[in-house]
Amino acid sequence: MWSFYWKMLKTNIRSQLQYKGNFIMTAFANASLSVLDFLLLGAVLARFDHVKGWSLYEIGVLYGIISCAMSMYRTIAAEIHEFEKYIIQGEFDQLLVRPMPPLFLLLTKRVDLGKVGGVLQGIVVLGVSLAGLFRQGEVSWLLIAYLPVAILLGCVMMFSISLITATTAFWTSQVKDLQAFTLYAPSNAANYPISLYPDWLKLVFLGLLPVGFINYIPALYLLHKGGSWYYLLVSPGVVIGYLLVALWFWRFGIKHYHSTGS
Repeated sequence: MWSFYWKMLKTNIRSQLQYKGNFIMTAFANASLSVLDFLLLGAVLARFDHVKGWSLYEIGVLYGIISCAMSMYRTIAAEIHEFEKYIIQGEFDQLLVRPMPPLFLLLTKRVDLGKVGGVLQGIVVLGVSLAGLFRQGEVSWLLIAYLPVAILLGCVMMFSISLITATTAFWTSQVKDLQAFTLYAPSNAANYPISLYPDWLKLVFLGLLPVGFINYIPALYLLHKGGSWYYLLVSPGVVIGYLLVALWFWRFGIKHYHSTGS
C-alpha cells in the first residue's frame, strides 16, 4: 500500500512540476504573505519589546513552528482540506468501491506543492529567531533538536483537526465555514503565546482544539518560561491521542454516510 502511495506521490509531483512557473509563483506568493504577517508582528512588538514576558524572537519560534506545520499539512493532505466537494458532488461513493481505504486514497489524490512556500517561510522565521536568541545566549541544543519533532507533531495535529472537521461533512455536506473556527482561528492563535488569551480560550486551545501542545507547551520548558521537562513528553501524547480520536470519528462518519445520489 505504501509503495502505491509513493508512486502516486511521485506522479503528483511530476505533474505539478510540468508548470514550474506557476509552482514557483504560487510558492513565492504564499511565502511572501506569511513573511509580511511576521514583519507586521515584528513592527508591533518592536514598540513593546516584550509581550507578557515573550520577546519577538521567542514568539518567532512559536510562529515558525506553526507556519511549517500548517503548510506541511496543506501540502500533503490537500484533498482532506477540500473534502466537502466529495460529498456535494457525490465523488465519495467512488472511493468507497475501491479496494483501498478512502482516507488513504484521498491522501494520494493530490499534493499541493504551492504550499511548500509556507514551509520555507517558516524555516526562515525559525532561523532568524534562533539567531536572535543565540545572540542573547538563550538557545540550547535541546531546543534545536526538538524543532523538527514539534513541526511533525504540528502537522499531525492540523491533519487531525482537519479530519474531524471534514468528517462532519457526512452530516452537514459543507464544512468551509466550520474550518474558519476549527482550523484557521486556532492555528493563527497558536502563533502567539496561549497565555495571552482569556481563560475560556485557553481551555479551547489546550483542550477542545489543542493547538497549544504543538509549540506553546514545549516552549515553556525549552525557552525557560517555567515549564517542566515532561512537557516534551505530554505534547506527543496529546497529539497521538487526538489523532486516534480523529481516525475513530472518521470511521464513525463513514458508517453513517448516506450517498447524495449525485
